[in-house]
Amino acid sequence: MNYIPNIISGLRVLLIPFFVLYVLNKDYDLALYLFIFMGISDCVDGILARRLNCVSLFGAYLDAIADKVMINAAFYVLYITNILPYYLFVLVVCRDLIIFAGIIVNNRINKSKEMSPIFLSKMNTFFQIILVIYCMLFLNNILSIEYIQDIINVVILTTIASTLEYIFNYKRNIIIKNIKLSSSL
Repeated sequence: MNYIPNIISGLRVLLIPFFVLYVLNKDYDLALYLFIFMGISDCVDGILARRLNCVSLFGAYLDAIADKVMINAAFYVLYITNILPYYLFVLVVCRDLIIFAGIIVNNRINKSKEMSPIFLSKMNTFFQIILVIYCMLFLNNILSIEYIQDIINVVILTTIASTLEYIFNYKRNIIIKNIKLSSSL
């Protein structure tokens, strides 16, 4: 039972190429269903890990990687199909690179492997998933494109806000580490 959340995250990673292929082949209905499944699995694996009391460092990293790859692949394929703007894809990728660089620096300086996503980051991922689902509903002629810019604006705001909060947290952790080092001397 303890491996179920990690299996769900791993499955999400394995399904990403199929989602991309479905979109590129204009099989939008299957792409929509698959992305909804992947979005729900993102929520379910975290809930199961907490409920089964099997939260692990490996699982935290696997879940984060699965989220980033899923969103970045979806944004990229929706950009190349002229649904999402290029600047949005670049913004999301840059945010993820900043987070990744911050984790590496934090791990080296503080010798900490801890993984703790912030609330704004979870909200950002939620709105990114909503945006992809909205785009897929548009491609399936279920919704009009009327409100897509509103959702894009929310994604931009949460992306920038969460990036700034991560940067602030990384800087604070480095300052705290430096204070601890100087006070022990």
